[in-house]
Amino acid sequence: MLDVSRKIDCVVDEGQAIAESIIAQQSTHAGQATTLPPQAYHSESFFQLEKEKIFRQDWLFIGHISQIPQVGDYFSIDIIDEPLLCTRSEEGIRVMSRVCLHRWVPIVEGSGNAKVLVCPFHNWSYNIQGQLVGAPQMNQAEDFDRKSCQLPQIRSEIVAGMIFITFSAEVEPLATRLAPVLPLFEKYHFAELQTAYPLDYDCPFNWKMAVETFMECYHHSAVHRTTLEDSFPGRLSYIGEDGPGWTFCHQPLRKNGDISEVLTAGLLPFAGMSEEDLRRIDLMLIYPFCLIGLNPDRISISTLLPLNSAMTQWHRLVLVSRESMQQEGFADTAEMMKNSSTAIIAEDLEINSLQRRGSRSQLARPGRLGHLEKTVWHLANYIKSKLR
Repeated sequence: MLDVSRKIDCVVDEGQAIAESIIAQQSTHAGQATTLPPQAYHSESFFQLEKEKIFRQDWLFIGHISQIPQVGDYFSIDIIDEPLLCTRSEEGIRVMSRVCLHRWVPIVEGSGNAKVLVCPFHNWSYNIQGQLVGAPQMNQAEDFDRKSCQLPQIRSEIVAGMIFITFSAEVEPLATRLAPVLPLFEKYHFAELQTAYPLDYDCPFNWKMAVETFMECYHHSAVHRTTLEDSFPGRLSYIGEDGPGWTFCHQPLRKNGDISEVLTAGLLPFAGMSEEDLRRIDLMLIYPFCLIGLNPDRISISTLLPLNSAMTQWHRLVLVSRESMQQEGFADTAEMMKNSSTAIIAEDLEINSLQRRGSRSQLARPGRLGHLEKTVWHLANYIKSKLR
């Protein structure tokens, strides 16, 4: 007779179960598209799976060459629990770990210019290439050779002035993947642009919610009805087919709108912009979370820094032409741009925080997607491909 009183412990891998449901659920036809399961936005187990199968296996944007124009310049960034350092030496730009080889304290924070970087714990020092050049009082450590000590170097690639890193030795070169869109980057002069200012803020929700909201304009009429909808009606936005490593959303100016609604007072339009270019803003996602806003007089490039399933840091760079930066009153122009963007950011933060709250309901299910949200489906398909 079966003893039903006996307890049997069953261990279920929630992250893997969510992955399997995504693989089984996602349609290959846009007309049948749905969101990812809501659990994919708050499961810590699934987030750990994303870190290993997506973040550590693909290319991640960390910065732009204009941040380090001079030999000795550096900036730091923490991404996927890895404290990294990007430097420019006479040999060029490189990316490395900034975790001290001694007892693991990050050797530097922020950005600056230096010939030698000194760990604040025990004064171990490194040159700008990451070579250990000083280790005080280590003369009695047997077989210790500081000349053989170098901070781990991270595979990196510069595409149109954008600096990307990967922790994978197998992933294909990024320039190969992005070859079809390189002419677009050249048209907008990506490699020649200058950093006007950075903008960092916390997003108390999953990284995918941030990406999806940035990449669709369907929400303009509700969330941005007093900021974006009048000039860039969501119903006019359109989305084409995605590429092997990216997707686009195009948001044209309203039919009778003036180009002053697109252009920023105090900035000069990029050379070579057509009339159509002057009447449209394009949004681009380079998977998994490099977000680009293409304006005819400025570019924003963001990387998302997922901390866990429920917290993301948004790191944005706003780039303009050298000629715009030389305009009289540019500091005031930059401050005005920053202030105007914060209102839109606040609206997205509020709605995504509510979305995160609702996604945790036991009654939440995958939702149907419309044609104005095809980029959300594109992201889901990318995630599906990485989970296989």
